[in-house]
Amino acid sequence: MAQRVFFLNTLHDGVTPDEYESWVRQVDYPLARGLAEINSYVVTRIDGHLGGDDPKPFQYLEVIEVTNVDEYRAMMESSAEFKGLIEEFSKYVATTVALYGEVIDD
Repeated sequence: MAQRVFFLNTLHDGVTPDEYESWVRQVDYPLARGLAEINSYVVTRIDGHLGGDDPKPFQYLEVIEVTNVDEYRAMMESSAEFKGLIEEFSKYVATTVALYGEVIDD
């Protein structure tokens, strides 16, 4: 079964969506998409709630399909390149909620 990791992110005050999205395109995508543990990776800007005008709790959703969650975790802990990416990420993102799970196949 495919496994996915989800990050729900909110930017720091003063960081614009254009700044963050430029970094995602120029730095994050090339590095992350080149890692053997990642099958696919997309970032989505959250524009609002489908059901109304409630304030959105997060600004971005990252969806990462991984080869295996344990392999992904091990890479996160051992890769100096990935640790550098996370340091840069933290300059843009103030809060993040990280979740993972298995895709329900038909």
